[in-house]
Amino acid sequence: MIASFIPILAVDVLGSVAMVVISLLSLYKAKILREMDPDNAVFHYLLWISMGLTIFSVSRSFGHILKQFLVLTSNAGTWHSISAFSGSVNTVSFMLVGLITLFFNQSWKINEKILTGRKKLEDIHIELMDLNQTLENKVVERTERLTSSEHKCRRIFEQSLDTIIVTDSEFKIMEINPAGIALTGYARDEMIMKKMTAGKFFADPSEWERISNKIGSKEYILNEEIEFLKPDNESLLVLMTGGIDYGAFGCAKTYHFIIKNINEKRQMERQIAQADKFAALGELSAGVAHEINNPLGIILGYTQLLLKLEPKHKDDLKIIEKHVQNCKTVVSDLLSFSRKGSSELSIIDINKVVDGVAKFLSNHSDFRNVEMSLNPYTGDRLNILGNEQELGQVIVNLLINACHAVDGKGNIDITTQKTGQDNILIMVKDNGKGIGKKNLSRIFDPFFTTKPVGQGTGLGLSVGYGIIKRHQGDIRVKSSEGKGTLFTISLPADRTMA
Repeated sequence: MIASFIPILAVDVLGSVAMVVISLLSLYKAKILREMDPDNAVFHYLLWISMGLTIFSVSRSFGHILKQFLVLTSNAGTWHSISAFSGSVNTVSFMLVGLITLFFNQSWKINEKILTGRKKLEDIHIELMDLNQTLENKVVERTERLTSSEHKCRRIFEQSLDTIIVTDSEFKIMEINPAGIALTGYARDEMIMKKMTAGKFFADPSEWERISNKIGSKEYILNEEIEFLKPDNESLLVLMTGGIDYGAFGCAKTYHFIIKNINEKRQMERQIAQADKFAALGELSAGVAHEINNPLGIILGYTQLLLKLEPKHKDDLKIIEKHVQNCKTVVSDLLSFSRKGSSELSIIDINKVVDGVAKFLSNHSDFRNVEMSLNPYTGDRLNILGNEQELGQVIVNLLINACHAVDGKGNIDITTQKTGQDNILIMVKDNGKGIGKKNLSRIFDPFFTTKPVGQGTGLGLSVGYGIIKRHQGDIRVKSSEGKGTLFTISLPADRTMA
């Protein structure tokens, strides 16, 4: 009986041990799977099922082995007293497995929702990543465009030949381009760091007041002709356009100005107009002079004859002779004005011409109280191809005008210079009363004079202008009331001796 029970006992014991080993291996494997994916509900279920089955297998195997041991040792009564506890543990473990299985369906639904939500989150994350990448690409693209646009605008600002000025709401300079620095004559730091206003450039403060009021009311100005005054008191005519810029939201308003230098253009226009005027007046003057000269010669001849024949009317005849001579002088000036350049030209030294004129006038009574100083060029000879008598006439006229400007008791400086190899300058400067702005553009007009009646014909400067032009030169004047006058004659240097 005992021998036949041994195989059954062996199978029961070995089976119990094998069941415990297998359940423990299953629990270990389930634990590994859960650690690999903690959010997976199936792996959670397998872990809990494996734990329940492990408890059951341990309880069941221990009960079987203990039962066989007690039966073999003739202690079957003891087993009967504890078998109920072993069965209870088995029952509870099976109930646990059952409960886990019952609640797994709900857990699975929750897990599906979690997985679905996570999938949506992953999809949204991918979309956000794509959107972020697109935004980054667009930001890079827009940044490149903005950089390129800023570079182009900066190049336009820096390379513009016209002056560009940006000011704040109080017209204080915030930015100015290189052309503006060259035009105004002020240093950039001086304008920006010292918060210089745009009105500082205006020669007439009332003009700036007018412009600022106009741009304040209309918010723009268009092609306003303004006279600028540089730090060295050089004046120039400019064309000014400007407007207001309110900028982006929250930014303070600014004013933008574009300024074009039209000084040379206006001078050229005046020269062209004056040349046309001279041409017309020259033709008229030549005809009038010749028509008047003959009668004047007859009157003068008869007057001088009567002076010999009628001594008792000598004083009256002298008055007639004097005024006829004055008329002949005017006619002579008219003929000089209308002359077409037929005078003989030769190589002359300007320094010698100036020196000769100065010595001649220094002995004149009008120049006794005038301090006349010569500043001749000390380098090479200032040779030009010209007519010595005509150029001397021009210099004499300038010096006499300067003498009248200082009222016969001031300073007159005569300077000669050479600029490079091309031009020779003759500068006549006085510290007299100067020329008013309204008269400055008319001084070369024929018959224009500010002198009292009988003290000038108004032909001196116009004749001199014509002589200088026939010598392929130029004559310019710089003057302001109370600050004296500077006449500058520019003549082409003779290159035959170079």
